[in-house]
Amino acid sequence: MTLRFPSNLLQTFLALIFLVISHSSIAQANEATNLQVLPVDIPDRALRALMIENLSGLGLPRLQGEGCLFCHEGDMDLPRSEWDFAADSKLNKRKAREMMAMVQDINTRLAGLEQRVAPNLRVTCATCHAGRTDPRPLQQVLLGTHADDGIGATIEHYRNLRQRYYGGDAYDFRINSLISVATSLAIGGALEDAIAISQLNEEIFEPSTTAQSFTLTLQIEQAIQSDGLNAGLAYFDARYDSAEPNTISWNVLDGLGWQYFRTNRQDAALQIFRKNQAQFPNDYIPNESLGDALWNSGNREQGLAMFEAWLASHPDHTTASRRLAGLLSENQ
Repeated sequence: MTLRFPSNLLQTFLALIFLVISHSSIAQANEATNLQVLPVDIPDRALRALMIENLSGLGLPRLQGEGCLFCHEGDMDLPRSEWDFAADSKLNKRKAREMMAMVQDINTRLAGLEQRVAPNLRVTCATCHAGRTDPRPLQQVLLGTHADDGIGATIEHYRNLRQRYYGGDAYDFRINSLISVATSLAIGGALEDAIAISQLNEEIFEPSTTAQSFTLTLQIEQAIQSDGLNAGLAYFDARYDSAEPNTISWNVLDGLGWQYFRTNRQDAALQIFRKNQAQFPNDYIPNESLGDALWNSGNREQGLAMFEAWLASHPDHTTASRRLAGLLSENQ
């Protein structure tokens, strides 16, 4: 079945295209064949402008039509008149047709929304691709590289992507992207590779305590897996004692404790939480986490006692007051 743009959307699109065409020019009918999503009578200049927009959205080169070969059959050593633009032999072209139909459907749905902000959003290839051929987020791209080629290739791929795309909209190069990748690798059992990714994050964002803390969390887990929980906590102590003041905070053990708690290792989690609360007794979160962990593991009286003790020394702490009131209500 041949899909066609709704007339109102086509008119809007063509109006935008013709803004860049001389008023004295006449839009000629195109000679393209095998149009299945675009209108068969779309003017040639509108078709060319749309194709250029697609090239830009995917970050493909326009010079001498080189980017066209991503979807179309041809050869840079042959004149473009001999290229087979109608052929459907390339998978990329077949995918592109489905993507264009999807974009058409999305824009149709958007047009029916009430109280749209001005100027109205028009979805294009760039909305998802943002100047790259692979629309997947950075985390998925790197995890795919790791699955195929290992940690060395993954780190090299990240560096290459950052060098090429940093400062644009293509990928999210903020600190949490590599933390997400490292977390996925650790959960999947590739803990050593997770540490390597986290250390890369430290290098990129030096001197970020967030990146450093996450690496330390992974290293503690590595020590635990190798030699047991006490060895992991001893590793924390050694790093804490040798670190610069205020560079290691409660979030290192707090995150590890909740990871253990959510994976049904409650006894180990409680030991980690107790260690964290003893290390940082004047910070609220270690006290709250220990209280909540005790409560959720069935030690309700001990959990309540944690919040009561905190409020005894911090009577104006509204978060603790609300939490204690909620637990007391639940305990009735």
